[in-house]
Amino acid sequence: MSSPGARNGGPPEWRDAATLLTGSGLPTEPVRASGDQPFAEHVRAALDRWTRLLAAREAGILRGRDPEDLHRARVAVRRMRAVLRTGRDSLDRAWCSGLRAELGWLGRSLGPVRDLDVQLAELDRLVPEQEQARSPALEQLRAALGEHREHARSELLETLRTERYRALLVSLATAVRDGVPATGAAEPGVRVLRRKLGEQLRAVHEKGRDMPAAPEDSRLHGLRIAVKRLRYCAELAVPVLEEEAPRRVAAAAERLQDVLGQHQDAVVTEQWMHRLVEEGTGPGRPRRLDPESVLLAEEVVRRCRLRRERLRARWPERWRELVDTTTAWSEHARRQ
Repeated sequence: MSSPGARNGGPPEWRDAATLLTGSGLPTEPVRASGDQPFAEHVRAALDRWTRLLAAREAGILRGRDPEDLHRARVAVRRMRAVLRTGRDSLDRAWCSGLRAELGWLGRSLGPVRDLDVQLAELDRLVPEQEQARSPALEQLRAALGEHREHARSELLETLRTERYRALLVSLATAVRDGVPATGAAEPGVRVLRRKLGEQLRAVHEKGRDMPAAPEDSRLHGLRIAVKRLRYCAELAVPVLEEEAPRRVAAAAERLQDVLGQHQDAVVTEQWMHRLVEEGTGPGRPRRLDPESVLLAEEVVRRCRLRRERLRARWPERWRELVDTTTAWSEHARRQ
């Protein structure tokens, strides 16, 4: 009889993430933190939440049937890195940077597969349905992206079978079980989160206030990253501060992030089309695209550029909404 590990695609001694976390002492009940508790407890509660979500999605990633499993796991990794970044001044620096680095390593394995899932969806969205049914060229572009995805997925599965990945899960479970190592005074979470939210607001303003009328794609991408960090910080603060202002900041940041994210997706789709035209169909033994596929790739690039123009016209309005919301928050925070 095969072991559970073997049935899930791992070696005989392999244990799934949930079993490994339980064996490493992850508490049975989720960790909660109140506003008057030290900020380290809020980091611990966040790591608990996102570690559980990561573990819950592992089996789905191994099966590979639903792209949402991979998406949610990648979000969990990003959220954990974000909360560690937010709390780095209150935590042991070596421990914090080490855990962030390991989460970054895992994220770099999850990212390529997820990005290609997005590109396949973008390709279908950019080619109208009436064109799809009679388009061998579209099928060749899909197949080419699919080959790159399978290559990235095979590397991801190797990552999930490594001792390094299992050690990361044990480190997360240990931090949740024993508490995260803090430094300095045990400052209440409500005070730290209010200050950190202010810092993220200033970072976003610095990114956006000097943006030219026609910014480079890289600058819009940089703004998107800053807005995402602001959103994550605001969402972390919402249940702790128990105020409406952080909720409004998070919502406005999400709306802007959505527009900038769609813009970045179009940028990456254009890059992929150029790559397929120049390099061929796949990472192993590529062959040149058929002429019809080249023409379709060029048409997809044209549509990407039109989409980017529309999104570039939309983001300033979302930016002004965020500025208005964050200005109201700043005034509110000064009165506290």
